[in-house]
Amino acid sequence: MQKSFQNLRDPQERERKWFASLLWRSFPEATSEAELADLVAEALTTAQRSVNPRTVRNWLRSENAPGLHYVLAVLALAGAETVFELFDPEQTA
Repeated sequence: MQKSFQNLRDPQERERKWFASLLWRSFPEATSEAELADLVAEALTTAQRSVNPRTVRNWLRSENAPGLHYVLAVLALAGAETVFELFDPEQTA
């Protein structure tokens, strides 16, 4: 499944859509938005910060932007190759 984030005019919207797709790729076992939200919230919750599944659903729907610390954590979960998408999203699919 190839998505063209370059076609989105709003850079903020493009970044949010990219992050949402990264969440799906990081947890391929998820079969629904609710299940994905639960998995992501559990994986990102730490002793210092709790992540609510509702927050994750907002990220998936591009309603809110995640903090940089969450982006970095998900990049680490997704794998090193996803970093290249930051530079050339059209080269990966």
